[in-house]
Amino acid sequence: MTDNNEFGRYLKRLREGRSPIVTQDALGKLVGKTKMTISLIEQGKNDPPQGDFLQNIASALELSDEEKTQLFDFAAVVRGVVPQDIKEYFHGHSELRHAIRRAQRKKLTDADWANMIK
Repeated sequence: MTDNNEFGRYLKRLREGRSPIVTQDALGKLVGKTKMTISLIEQGKNDPPQGDFLQNIASALELSDEEKTQLFDFAAVVRGVVPQDIKEYFHGHSELRHAIRRAQRKKLTDADWANMIK
């Protein structure tokens, strides 16, 4: 299970991994928030952002597709929601939701899903 701290640690790692390093203050300015807001998120004291705020962070840090996916997944798990990058698709396909429920009843594991996808 992902927690606020895991999301925050990942965001901090992404931010500090940029060249040049993006400070909390700089990221806050890029996304229209304060340094304190970014700090509280990174410390796990504030819930992960969602919606435009989360998308703006991904854009400001120029995340790769893999980094963005992981960031969105961490945020969604903490909030108990479908990741925002797949929410519309998820809600638009009832058979997908039925398949997930069937898999849940059968207690499929990540390995089971990986085998099905192959």
